[in-house]
Amino acid sequence: MKKLFLTLLLFSQLCADQFALDLYSKLRGTEGNLAFSPYGIYSNLSLLYYGAEGETAEQIKNVLHLSGDAKSFHRQLTGLTHKTKQGYQLYIANALFPYQGTHLLPAFEKIASQNFEAELHPVNFGEPSKAADLINSWISEKTEKKIPHMLQEGDIDTSTRLVLANAVYFNGKWTSPFSPKATKPGLFHVGDETLEVDMLSQTSSFSYFENEELQALSLPFIRQGTEQPLLKCVILLPRENESNLSLENLDTWLQNAKPADVNVQVPKFCIRKQIGLNQPLKELGMSTAFSYGADFSKINGGKDLFLSSVLHETYFSFKENGVTAASATTSQLSLKSIYIPPEKVIPFIADHPFLFMIIDSHSQAILFMGRVTKPEKCHEN
Repeated sequence: MKKLFLTLLLFSQLCADQFALDLYSKLRGTEGNLAFSPYGIYSNLSLLYYGAEGETAEQIKNVLHLSGDAKSFHRQLTGLTHKTKQGYQLYIANALFPYQGTHLLPAFEKIASQNFEAELHPVNFGEPSKAADLINSWISEKTEKKIPHMLQEGDIDTSTRLVLANAVYFNGKWTSPFSPKATKPGLFHVGDETLEVDMLSQTSSFSYFENEELQALSLPFIRQGTEQPLLKCVILLPRENESNLSLENLDTWLQNAKPADVNVQVPKFCIRKQIGLNQPLKELGMSTAFSYGADFSKINGGKDLFLSSVLHETYFSFKENGVTAASATTSQLSLKSIYIPPEKVIPFIADHPFLFMIIDSHSQAILFMGRVTKPEKCHEN
Protein backbone atom coordinates (compact mmCIF):
# COMPACT_ATOMS: atom_id res chain seq x y z
CA MET A 1 0.00 0.00 0.00
CA LYS A 2 2.86 2.39 0.87
CA LYS A 3 4.47 1.70 -2.54
CA LEU A 4 1.17 2.45 -4.29
CA PHE A 5 0.84 5.71 -2.31
CA LEU A 6 4.35 6.80 -3.32
CA THR A 7 3.68 5.90 -6.96
CA LEU A 8 0.47 7.95 -7.04
CA LEU A 9 2.21 10.89 -5.34
CA LEU A 10 5.08 10.77 -7.82
CA PHE A 11 2.70 10.59 -10.78
CA SER A 12 0.78 13.59 -9.45
CA GLN A 13 4.02 15.58 -9.16
CA LEU A 14 5.04 14.61 -12.70
CA CYS A 15 1.75 16.11 -13.90
CA ALA A 16 2.54 19.31 -11.99
CA ASP A 17 6.02 19.36 -13.50
CA GLN A 18 4.64 18.97 -17.01
CA PHE A 19 2.36 21.93 -16.36
CA ALA A 20 5.40 23.89 -15.13
CA LEU A 21 7.29 23.31 -18.39
CA ASP A 22 4.19 23.98 -20.47
CA LEU A 23 3.67 27.31 -18.72
CA TYR A 24 7.34 28.21 -19.01
CA SER A 25 7.12 27.70 -22.77
CA LYS A 26 4.53 30.49 -22.79
CA LEU A 27 6.41 32.77 -20.40
CA ARG A 28 9.92 32.38 -21.75
CA GLY A 29 9.43 35.28 -24.14
CA THR A 30 8.75 37.62 -21.21
CA GLU A 31 11.14 40.56 -21.30
CA GLY A 32 13.86 40.69 -18.68
CA ASN A 33 14.31 38.36 -15.73
CA LEU A 34 11.61 35.82 -14.96
CA ALA A 35 10.68 34.00 -11.77
CA PHE A 36 7.48 32.17 -10.93
CA SER A 37 6.18 29.36 -8.70
CA PRO A 38 4.71 26.55 -10.81
CA TYR A 39 3.53 24.72 -7.73
CA GLY A 40 1.74 27.78 -6.34
CA ILE A 41 -0.07 28.35 -9.63
CA TYR A 42 -0.82 24.64 -10.01
CA SER A 43 -2.27 24.46 -6.51
CA ASN A 44 -4.41 27.56 -7.01
CA LEU A 45 -5.85 26.39 -10.33
CA SER A 46 -6.36 22.86 -9.02
CA LEU A 47 -8.66 24.19 -6.30
CA LEU A 48 -10.44 26.19 -8.99
CA TYR A 49 -10.91 22.95 -10.97
CA TYR A 50 -12.98 21.43 -8.15
CA GLY A 51 -15.43 24.28 -8.52
CA ALA A 52 -15.76 23.88 -12.29
CA GLU A 53 -18.08 21.73 -14.37
CA GLY A 54 -18.42 20.56 -17.98
CA GLU A 55 -16.09 21.96 -20.63
CA THR A 56 -14.65 24.48 -18.16
CA ALA A 57 -13.50 21.67 -15.86
CA GLU A 58 -12.23 19.54 -18.73
CA GLN A 59 -10.02 22.32 -20.09
CA ILE A 60 -8.54 23.10 -16.65
CA LYS A 61 -7.90 19.38 -16.12
CA ASN A 62 -6.12 19.06 -19.47
CA VAL A 63 -3.99 22.17 -18.98
CA LEU A 64 -2.89 21.04 -15.51
CA HIS A 65 -2.56 17.38 -16.58
CA LEU A 66 -4.59 16.54 -13.49
CA SER A 67 -4.88 12.96 -12.31
CA GLY A 68 -6.05 11.43 -9.09
CA ASP A 69 -8.39 13.04 -6.58
CA ALA A 70 -8.32 15.99 -4.21
CA LYS A 71 -6.83 13.84 -1.44
CA SER A 72 -3.57 13.57 -3.39
CA PHE A 73 -3.11 17.35 -3.00
CA HIS A 74 -3.35 17.06 0.76
CA ARG A 75 -0.84 14.21 0.81
CA GLN A 76 1.51 16.25 -1.34
CA LEU A 77 0.98 19.39 0.75
CA THR A 78 1.71 17.66 4.06
CA GLY A 79 4.67 15.81 2.53
CA LEU A 80 6.28 19.02 1.33
CA THR A 81 5.70 20.99 4.50
CA HIS A 82 6.78 18.38 7.04
CA LYS A 83 7.56 20.43 10.16
CA THR A 84 11.16 20.70 11.37
CA LYS A 85 12.98 22.79 13.94
CA GLN A 86 16.07 23.17 11.75
CA GLY A 87 16.82 23.15 8.07
CA TYR A 88 14.85 25.01 5.45
CA GLN A 89 11.46 26.66 5.88
CA LEU A 90 8.68 25.91 3.43
CA TYR A 91 5.18 27.27 4.02
CA ILE A 92 2.26 26.80 1.62
CA ALA A 93 -1.10 28.42 2.29
CA ASN A 94 -4.43 28.65 0.50
CA ALA A 95 -7.43 30.85 1.17
CA LEU A 96 -10.89 31.65 -0.15
CA PHE A 97 -12.11 35.24 -0.06
CA PRO A 98 -15.82 35.14 -0.98
CA TYR A 99 -18.15 38.13 -1.08
CA GLN A 100 -19.67 38.26 2.40
CA GLY A 101 -22.99 36.44 2.41
CA THR A 102 -22.08 34.30 -0.61
CA HIS A 103 -23.19 30.70 -0.22
CA LEU A 104 -20.50 28.18 -1.15
CA LEU A 105 -21.64 24.64 -1.85
CA PRO A 106 -20.73 22.34 1.08
CA ALA A 107 -18.88 19.88 -1.20
CA PHE A 108 -16.59 22.60 -2.60
CA GLU A 109 -16.00 24.16 0.81
CA LYS A 110 -15.11 20.72 2.23
CA ILE A 111 -12.52 20.05 -0.50
CA ALA A 112 -11.05 23.53 -0.01
CA SER A 113 -10.75 23.23 3.76
CA GLN A 114 -9.81 19.57 4.13
CA ASN A 115 -7.69 18.82 1.06
CA PHE A 116 -6.16 22.24 0.37
CA GLU A 117 -6.26 23.46 3.98
CA ALA A 118 -7.76 26.70 2.68
CA GLU A 119 -8.78 29.39 5.14
CA LEU A 120 -12.15 31.11 4.65
CA HIS A 121 -12.22 34.92 4.88
CA PRO A 122 -15.47 36.62 3.71
CA VAL A 123 -14.89 40.18 2.45
CA ASN A 124 -16.98 43.04 1.10
CA PHE A 125 -16.14 43.54 -2.58
CA GLY A 126 -18.58 46.44 -2.56
CA GLU A 127 -15.56 48.33 -1.21
CA PRO A 128 -12.82 47.05 -3.56
CA SER A 129 -9.90 48.94 -2.01
CA LYS A 130 -10.64 47.64 1.50
CA ALA A 131 -11.12 44.11 0.15
CA ALA A 132 -7.78 44.31 -1.68
CA ASP A 133 -6.10 45.50 1.51
CA LEU A 134 -7.42 42.49 3.43
CA ILE A 135 -6.23 40.04 0.76
CA ASN A 136 -2.85 41.80 0.53
CA SER A 137 -2.47 41.60 4.31
CA TRP A 138 -3.07 37.84 4.22
CA ILE A 139 -0.54 37.37 1.40
CA SER A 140 2.02 39.59 3.12
CA GLU A 141 1.70 37.62 6.36
CA LYS A 142 2.02 34.24 4.63
CA THR A 143 5.06 35.33 2.59
CA GLU A 144 6.92 36.91 5.52
CA LYS A 145 6.24 40.37 4.02
CA LYS A 146 8.14 39.55 0.81
CA ILE A 147 4.99 40.24 -1.25
CA PRO A 148 3.22 43.09 0.55
CA HIS A 149 1.14 44.62 -2.26
CA MET A 150 0.04 41.85 -4.63
CA LEU A 151 -3.27 43.43 -5.65
CA GLN A 152 -3.20 46.96 -7.01
CA GLU A 153 -6.04 49.44 -7.51
CA GLY A 154 -8.36 48.13 -10.20
CA ASP A 155 -7.32 44.47 -9.87
CA ILE A 156 -10.64 43.72 -8.20
CA ASP A 157 -13.94 45.58 -8.46
CA THR A 158 -17.57 45.46 -7.34
CA SER A 159 -18.34 42.56 -9.71
CA THR A 160 -15.81 40.31 -7.91
CA ARG A 161 -17.48 37.48 -6.04
CA LEU A 162 -14.59 35.20 -5.03
CA VAL A 163 -10.79 35.34 -4.90
CA LEU A 164 -8.78 32.14 -4.50
CA ALA A 165 -5.34 32.92 -3.08
CA ASN A 166 -2.21 30.83 -2.73
CA ALA A 167 1.03 31.80 -1.01
CA VAL A 168 4.34 29.98 -0.92
CA TYR A 169 7.32 30.96 1.23
CA PHE A 170 10.73 29.30 1.20
CA ASN A 171 13.95 30.02 3.03
CA GLY A 172 16.80 27.58 2.69
CA LYS A 173 20.47 27.57 3.64
CA TRP A 174 23.06 25.93 1.44
CA THR A 175 24.70 22.77 2.79
CA SER A 176 27.86 24.33 1.36
CA PRO A 177 27.46 28.11 1.66
CA PHE A 178 29.44 30.60 -0.38
CA SER A 179 31.88 32.66 1.64
CA PRO A 180 31.14 36.40 1.46
CA LYS A 181 34.93 36.94 1.31
CA ALA A 182 35.02 35.00 -1.95
CA THR A 183 32.37 37.21 -3.59
CA LYS A 184 34.15 39.37 -6.17
CA PRO A 185 33.15 41.61 -9.08
CA GLY A 186 32.74 39.56 -12.25
CA LEU A 187 31.53 39.93 -15.82
CA PHE A 188 28.17 38.75 -17.15
CA HIS A 189 27.55 38.66 -20.92
CA VAL A 190 24.16 39.34 -22.44
CA GLY A 191 24.41 39.21 -26.21
CA ASP A 192 26.84 41.97 -27.19
CA GLU A 193 26.52 43.61 -23.77
CA THR A 194 28.83 42.95 -20.82
CA LEU A 195 27.71 43.69 -17.26
CA GLU A 196 29.63 43.82 -14.01
CA VAL A 197 28.03 41.73 -11.25
CA ASP A 198 28.77 40.35 -7.78
CA MET A 199 29.98 36.82 -8.50
CA LEU A 200 29.64 34.15 -5.80
CA SER A 201 32.43 31.59 -5.86
CA GLN A 202 33.38 28.27 -4.25
CA THR A 203 34.92 24.92 -5.11
CA SER A 204 33.22 21.89 -3.62
CA SER A 205 31.60 18.56 -4.47
CA PHE A 206 28.16 18.85 -6.09
CA SER A 207 25.84 16.71 -8.18
CA TYR A 208 26.82 17.58 -11.75
CA PHE A 209 25.92 16.68 -15.34
CA GLU A 210 27.13 17.94 -18.69
CA ASN A 211 26.67 17.24 -22.38
CA GLU A 212 27.28 19.16 -25.59
CA GLU A 213 24.24 21.37 -24.91
CA LEU A 214 24.59 22.37 -21.27
CA GLN A 215 25.98 21.99 -17.78
CA ALA A 216 23.61 21.07 -14.92
CA LEU A 217 24.49 21.72 -11.28
CA SER A 218 22.53 20.91 -8.11
CA LEU A 219 23.05 22.99 -4.98
CA PRO A 220 21.38 21.22 -2.02
CA PHE A 221 19.76 22.92 0.98
CA ILE A 222 20.24 21.90 4.61
CA ARG A 223 17.59 19.52 5.86
CA GLN A 224 16.86 17.62 9.05
CA GLY A 225 15.60 14.04 9.23
CA THR A 226 15.00 11.48 6.50
CA GLU A 227 11.26 12.29 6.24
CA GLN A 228 12.04 15.76 4.95
CA PRO A 229 12.27 15.94 1.15
CA LEU A 230 15.64 16.95 -0.26
CA LEU A 231 15.33 20.37 -1.80
CA LYS A 232 17.98 21.62 -4.17
CA CYS A 233 18.55 24.47 -6.54
CA VAL A 234 19.24 23.20 -10.05
CA ILE A 235 21.08 25.52 -12.41
CA LEU A 236 20.97 24.73 -16.12
CA LEU A 237 23.75 26.54 -17.97
CA PRO A 238 23.45 26.29 -21.77
CA ARG A 239 26.70 26.36 -23.74
CA GLU A 240 25.13 28.52 -26.43
CA ASN A 241 21.39 28.72 -26.99
CA GLU A 242 18.83 27.54 -24.45
CA SER A 243 18.53 23.76 -24.50
CA ASN A 244 15.41 21.81 -25.40
CA LEU A 245 13.74 21.81 -21.98
CA SER A 246 11.31 18.92 -21.69
CA LEU A 247 10.26 16.74 -18.78
CA GLU A 248 12.06 13.78 -20.35
CA ASN A 249 15.29 15.72 -20.91
CA LEU A 250 15.24 17.24 -17.44
CA ASP A 251 14.76 13.81 -15.89
CA THR A 252 17.65 12.42 -17.98
CA TRP A 253 20.01 15.24 -16.97
CA LEU A 254 19.26 14.90 -13.26
CA GLN A 255 19.26 11.09 -13.25
CA ASN A 256 22.67 11.03 -14.88
CA ALA A 257 24.23 13.64 -12.61
CA LYS A 258 27.19 12.40 -10.55
CA PRO A 259 29.15 13.84 -7.61
CA ALA A 260 32.04 15.95 -8.88
CA ASP A 261 34.34 18.65 -7.62
CA VAL A 262 33.11 21.84 -9.19
CA ASN A 263 34.37 25.40 -9.13
CA VAL A 264 31.08 27.26 -8.97
CA GLN A 265 30.81 30.88 -9.98
CA VAL A 266 27.32 32.26 -10.13
CA PRO A 267 26.05 35.82 -9.85
CA LYS A 268 24.27 37.02 -6.77
CA PHE A 269 20.79 38.10 -7.83
CA CYS A 270 17.31 39.07 -6.74
CA ILE A 271 14.16 39.04 -8.84
CA ARG A 272 10.72 40.48 -8.16
CA LYS A 273 8.26 39.76 -10.95
CA GLN A 274 4.49 40.04 -11.34
CA ILE A 275 2.85 38.43 -14.34
CA GLY A 276 -0.71 38.18 -15.58
CA LEU A 277 -1.57 34.60 -16.53
CA ASN A 278 -4.82 35.11 -18.44
CA GLN A 279 -3.26 34.96 -21.90
CA PRO A 280 -0.72 32.16 -21.21
CA LEU A 281 -3.48 29.97 -19.73
CA LYS A 282 -5.77 30.66 -22.68
CA GLU A 283 -2.97 29.69 -25.06
CA LEU A 284 -2.49 26.44 -23.16
CA GLY A 285 -6.17 25.61 -23.71
CA MET A 286 -8.07 27.08 -20.74
CA SER A 287 -10.09 29.66 -22.65
CA THR A 288 -13.64 28.73 -21.59
CA ALA A 289 -12.98 29.60 -17.94
CA PHE A 290 -12.30 33.21 -18.96
CA SER A 291 -15.44 33.50 -21.09
CA TYR A 292 -19.12 34.01 -20.37
CA GLY A 293 -19.51 30.32 -21.22
CA ALA A 294 -17.64 29.43 -18.01
CA ASP A 295 -19.30 26.97 -15.67
CA PHE A 296 -18.23 27.23 -12.03
CA SER A 297 -21.53 25.90 -10.73
CA LYS A 298 -19.83 23.53 -8.28
CA ILE A 299 -18.74 26.59 -6.27
CA ASN A 300 -22.10 28.23 -5.59
CA GLY A 301 -24.65 26.16 -7.52
CA GLY A 302 -25.13 28.79 -10.26
CA LYS A 303 -23.57 29.62 -13.61
CA ASP A 304 -23.10 33.31 -12.89
CA LEU A 305 -19.30 33.28 -12.40
CA PHE A 306 -16.38 33.46 -14.81
CA LEU A 307 -12.61 33.67 -14.29
CA SER A 308 -11.72 37.31 -14.83
CA SER A 309 -8.09 37.38 -13.71
CA VAL A 310 -5.18 35.15 -12.64
CA LEU A 311 -2.24 37.09 -11.18
CA HIS A 312 1.09 35.76 -9.97
CA GLU A 313 3.95 37.50 -8.19
CA THR A 314 7.31 36.08 -7.14
CA TYR A 315 10.23 37.25 -5.05
CA PHE A 316 13.48 35.27 -5.42
CA SER A 317 16.80 36.08 -3.75
CA PHE A 318 19.94 34.03 -4.44
CA LYS A 319 22.88 34.88 -2.15
CA GLU A 320 25.89 33.52 -0.27
CA ASN A 321 24.07 31.64 2.49
CA GLY A 322 21.08 30.37 0.52
CA VAL A 323 17.79 31.28 -1.15
CA THR A 324 14.75 33.20 0.05
CA ALA A 325 11.73 32.96 -2.21
CA ALA A 326 8.06 33.80 -2.00
CA SER A 327 5.15 33.70 -4.39
CA ALA A 328 1.47 34.54 -4.44
CA THR A 329 -1.24 33.57 -6.90
CA THR A 330 -4.78 34.92 -7.05
CA SER A 331 -7.65 33.72 -9.20
CA GLN A 332 -10.52 36.17 -9.34
CA LEU A 333 -14.05 35.02 -10.13
CA SER A 334 -16.42 37.78 -11.16
CA LEU A 335 -20.14 38.05 -11.75
CA LYS A 336 -21.23 37.72 -15.38
CA SER A 337 -22.97 40.80 -16.72
CA ILE A 338 -26.75 40.55 -17.00
CA TYR A 339 -28.27 41.92 -20.21
CA ILE A 340 -30.59 44.85 -19.57
CA PRO A 341 -32.62 46.03 -22.60
CA PRO A 342 -31.87 49.68 -23.43
CA GLU A 343 -34.59 52.20 -22.75
CA LYS A 344 -34.38 53.44 -26.36
CA VAL A 345 -33.81 51.25 -29.44
CA ILE A 346 -31.74 52.85 -32.22
CA PRO A 347 -33.30 52.17 -35.64
CA PHE A 348 -31.20 51.08 -38.62
CA ILE A 349 -33.25 51.47 -41.82
CA ALA A 350 -31.30 51.14 -45.07
CA ASP A 351 -33.70 53.18 -47.19
CA HIS A 352 -31.07 55.29 -48.96
CA PRO A 353 -27.70 54.71 -50.67
CA PHE A 354 -25.13 52.81 -48.59
CA LEU A 355 -21.72 51.16 -48.82
CA PHE A 356 -20.90 47.53 -48.06
CA MET A 357 -17.74 45.56 -47.40
CA ILE A 358 -16.78 41.93 -46.79
CA ILE A 359 -13.75 41.85 -44.53
CA ASP A 360 -11.50 39.00 -43.43
CA SER A 361 -11.62 39.47 -39.66
CA HIS A 362 -8.31 37.61 -39.22
CA SER A 363 -6.16 39.69 -41.57
CA GLN A 364 -8.51 42.69 -41.72
CA ALA A 365 -8.33 42.40 -45.54
CA ILE A 366 -11.31 43.85 -47.42
CA LEU A 367 -12.42 41.04 -49.73
CA PHE A 368 -15.37 42.86 -51.30
CA MET A 369 -16.58 46.43 -51.20
CA GLY A 370 -19.43 48.23 -52.95
CA ARG A 371 -22.13 50.80 -52.80
CA VAL A 372 -25.85 50.46 -53.33
CA THR A 373 -27.55 53.53 -54.86
CA LYS A 374 -30.48 51.76 -56.55
CA PRO A 375 -31.28 48.20 -55.50
CA GLU A 376 -32.04 45.89 -58.41
CA LYS A 377 -33.30 42.34 -58.61
CA CYS A 378 -31.04 39.59 -59.87
CA HIS A 379 -32.01 38.20 -63.28
CA GLU A 380 -31.99 34.41 -63.18
CA ASN A 381 -30.45 32.50 -66.13
